[in-house]
Amino acid sequence: MKFSTRKERRANRLERSWWKKLFIGLLTPILTVGTWYGTILSTYYYFPSLNVYFVGDSRPLYLILSGLLYSGFVLALFVSLWVWWKLVFNEKMRWWSWQPILMSLLVTCPVFFYTYQKAERTTNIEPKLIAHRSVSNHNAAENTIEALYLTSQEKPDYIEIDIYETADLDFVVFHDENLSHLAGSYKRPHELSLAELTTITVTDPEHGHTGKIPSLDQFLDEADKLDQKLLLDIKVSPLDSPDMVSQFLKKYQSRLEKMKHQVQSSDLTIVQKILQHSPKFDTFLITSTMMEHDVPGLTGYNVPITHLTDDFYHQLKERGLAIYTWIANEHEMVNAPKHLEIDAIITSSLKKTTNEVLALKKHRDYHTLYSKQLDELKIFPMI
Repeated sequence: MKFSTRKERRANRLERSWWKKLFIGLLTPILTVGTWYGTILSTYYYFPSLNVYFVGDSRPLYLILSGLLYSGFVLALFVSLWVWWKLVFNEKMRWWSWQPILMSLLVTCPVFFYTYQKAERTTNIEPKLIAHRSVSNHNAAENTIEALYLTSQEKPDYIEIDIYETADLDFVVFHDENLSHLAGSYKRPHELSLAELTTITVTDPEHGHTGKIPSLDQFLDEADKLDQKLLLDIKVSPLDSPDMVSQFLKKYQSRLEKMKHQVQSSDLTIVQKILQHSPKFDTFLITSTMMEHDVPGLTGYNVPITHLTDDFYHQLKERGLAIYTWIANEHEMVNAPKHLEIDAIITSSLKKTTNEVLALKKHRDYHTLYSKQLDELKIFPMI
């Protein structure tokens, strides 16, 4: 190994006056950080023009700029620190030397690839898809075992079901307040026992599909066999027992936690009672309006897609709450950029919603996404 001699070390030294050191020391970060800042602003303003060279696909450009955003800042800091080192130890600055080039690459490349891959993962994220009332495209009678089997074949992230308490304080899977629409009886679920309810056949009046009303135990058993996660919507009735929530959790809490099922309700009191037991499963409140005060322990909101305004969306994001939205009828569409940023979409037509999500991703506005990324840094007030 060859060691540098005293003569060589002396030749590498350069005495500078204190004012020159001060001037260079202050000027360097101004130039490097300023160059980075100006470059980032230029890429933002010329983003649409630059995109022409990417054949209309903004995603590669967005990923590269995301990587350069942070690695460029690290490079600016590295150059400033390297210059300060040379000033402190009175060394000559040889920019063409391989050492500073290699060191800068070792520092900036990991940052570039990390932020590039992080942006890539972020843009690949899609909202989960949840089958509304266990059906998809009218494939079966809602909330039946037949619907569970058929819909699970489409691989939704969750299947939503509705549950009611029965007269003997058990639980069945059913949606309506009474049985008139699907079974021709004006009896309410809570007026019949579990044994009575599970003998009743429901019929889809529009498409003719039939099936038995299942108990919650039966539905959970079949879902476990299919390895299908569920979103349980707890319905309320004036006939509900005072201890309905306690009895429900006593029987099902550990099972729901183990299988990673989720629970929701449109009744705030029910949701609050559930949260008092500190469940490990996610809990959602179905609502069209923002609660004035936070609900401690709440995972998020389930909002009708027609009520998910930009203001509502941003309020939920600021509070750090998960956002679910549900499509009430076939005419409603997933067609807004914010729909890609929500956590889940509840739909009765999985294929249609999947195609809408893919179309939205294909035409995603990456310029706006890049703008949001710069805005989060709080140092680009002109954007």
